[in-house]
Amino acid sequence: MKSNENKIGIYIVLSILMVGLLTTSSFVLLLQLKDSEKLMHTLNSLGIIKSMDKELKEEIEEFPYIMVISDLDKNKIDNLNHNERLIYYKIKKYSHLKADEIQAIIDLMKQSKFRYDYYISAMKTEDYLNLVSYEYIYSILPDEYKELINKNIQGKSYEYKEIYINGVYFDYLTDIYKEDYKMIINDYHMGYLETKEYYRRNNSFNSKFYIECMNNVDLYKDINRYYIKGIK
Repeated sequence: MKSNENKIGIYIVLSILMVGLLTTSSFVLLLQLKDSEKLMHTLNSLGIIKSMDKELKEEIEEFPYIMVISDLDKNKIDNLNHNERLIYYKIKKYSHLKADEIQAIIDLMKQSKFRYDYYISAMKTEDYLNLVSYEYIYSILPDEYKELINKNIQGKSYEYKEIYINGVYFDYLTDIYKEDYKMIINDYHMGYLETKEYYRRNNSFNSKFYIECMNNVDLYKDINRYYIKGIK
């Protein structure tokens, strides 16, 4: 009798181990999928999608991109809420910015309302060096903007400071020029006097920097959409 009970116990333990192994293997396979459509199709075929709530379904669509981020990225993500995580994934996916750079953008999003697709596009227009220095930015910013910078960059990395300070400057230009992105982007790149001088020489604000920035802005529309949806 005891022998039969022992056999049944062994069978139960082995069954549990097999189910656990199968579940773990399936999860690893899902994480290795690089195409979000394949991932969602697989989850749907397993009947998992139907039982998910909206937030979990939305976040799991980003799982393939977790595999290509660093430990530093993962540490940042652990401290974010659901909507901030989605934005982090989107920024990483489309812009490939570093962890501290993305953190700076998310911090900006919590306090400043402007078009982050245009800002990220201007940042990623790398063929033309930004001609505006931090000294210039500080010289023209009103005190409220300077206070915001001084308050939030203490103890931060160089990458964070660069993105944050330029973001505050972009916010200031948006407040000045409203929807005039030719002026916003050219002033962001060259400064006010150089932008005016460029127009005097060329009778146009269509600088190479502006044109390239506008050609790339659609790459970052999804980031701005998630910002409006989740944080703004």
